[in-house]
Amino acid sequence: MKVLSEPERLGKYHIQGVLGEGGMGVVYKGYDPQLARTVAIKTIRRNLLMGKAGQELKRRFNREAQAEGSLVHPNIVTVYEYQEDVAGMPFFVMEYVEGKSLKEFLSRGIHFNLEMSLHIITQVLNALAYTHKRGVVHRDIKPANILWLDDDSIKIADFGIAKIEESEFTRSGQVMGTPQYFSPEQAAGRKTDARSDLYSTALVLCELLAGVKPTAAQTARGLDEPFFDRLDFGGGELGSQLRAVLKKALEKNPDNRFQSAADFAAVLENLAARLEKQNKTEGEKQKAGRGKLWLGLGSALGAAVLAAAYFLTEQRVPAVGDNRESVPRPAVMENREESGKVNREEKRELNNVAKKTVKKQLSTKQKEKVARLLKAGKIHLLVGRLVTPEGSNAYLSYNLALQIDPGNSEASEGMISIQEKLISRSRELIDSGKSAVARDRLALAMRLFPANRELQSLFEEVER
Repeated sequence: MKVLSEPERLGKYHIQGVLGEGGMGVVYKGYDPQLARTVAIKTIRRNLLMGKAGQELKRRFNREAQAEGSLVHPNIVTVYEYQEDVAGMPFFVMEYVEGKSLKEFLSRGIHFNLEMSLHIITQVLNALAYTHKRGVVHRDIKPANILWLDDDSIKIADFGIAKIEESEFTRSGQVMGTPQYFSPEQAAGRKTDARSDLYSTALVLCELLAGVKPTAAQTARGLDEPFFDRLDFGGGELGSQLRAVLKKALEKNPDNRFQSAADFAAVLENLAARLEKQNKTEGEKQKAGRGKLWLGLGSALGAAVLAAAYFLTEQRVPAVGDNRESVPRPAVMENREESGKVNREEKRELNNVAKKTVKKQLSTKQKEKVARLLKAGKIHLLVGRLVTPEGSNAYLSYNLALQIDPGNSEASEGMISIQEKLISRSRELIDSGKSAVARDRLALAMRLFPANRELQSLFEEVER
């Protein structure tokens, strides 16, 4: 249902457009002229406010503002105020958040790597620990209600069916929420408490990792081993522990789950710390084993970037299976040292060029663009979009940043991380018998990093 006509104002707020809408209401983008800030304004459709059902909906809407307005936490959307217009239509004003819901990513088939998934869910649990301590149970935790911001932080939104302790607004037997993310007790219409939110949060974690979520019927009868077998926890002790953690969080009986969001968060934070340490150790081993990554950075960086900048901006990165001969070689792919043509005098000269390039003064606009590219590169890297999809990946972001600022260390380190992850993932695919998939990924990786010896070795291995 589309909005036929947008109001010009709601109270003191100027309406600037529609942010989103559903069957029950509309969320507008507004502007507060008194405080000079952009806001989001949530309303109910006027035709739904008629009769007894309309009054119940209005009370529910008021309670959402009441529940969310009492919460002040960095991971919860802030509600500024609740009002009614001259015709009695209620609306409440919230902070305007620049971000997208997790549902928008998942609906496009984008899944998240373990590091980023733990980072997101830990923030959700920290926010829930705060709300639960204040007697507020969300009861509708799902990807659509979790907003992901550019700085990798999240915001929980929509406390529309929140249950406030000592309230009779949501009674036993009243089933409200989204069935696919129900806890078993919620699906059965039984009394719910904070542990129901933890169950739903665990389901979101499963979906972030593998795109897997149970049906409402599966949840109601309890999740079995085949469900967990569909999740890829990775090998080793860490994978086994993650499986055990999720099985505990998704127990049918609430008494057998984590008893608080803080406890659940603490376990995930411990796993994240161990994962970070493991990745760091593996990265150091890879570096020690292969020596220097042949990136064309360091001494050859300045000359290589300047020589290849035009080709990177004018031509596309080929997709897997593209056998065109004329493939542009991006800036970071050049490596004269690899071919043995760089003697000590040339190295010294190239170092001088690189140093001069590093000292290049950037305009304010260039600095802002580099900052945006670095932020995008970091997000792509964390999510696992290394060199695909075409036009939106970590490789492209860091390469563009290096064109503008060839001496940027963060972009250089990002390119190194991309190669390390490509090598690690390709090895995992080969070891698990998925050589065909590994070959396709390595074919693309070799086009982008043709001088990387370990990628070349892995490619030759799957070719044999």
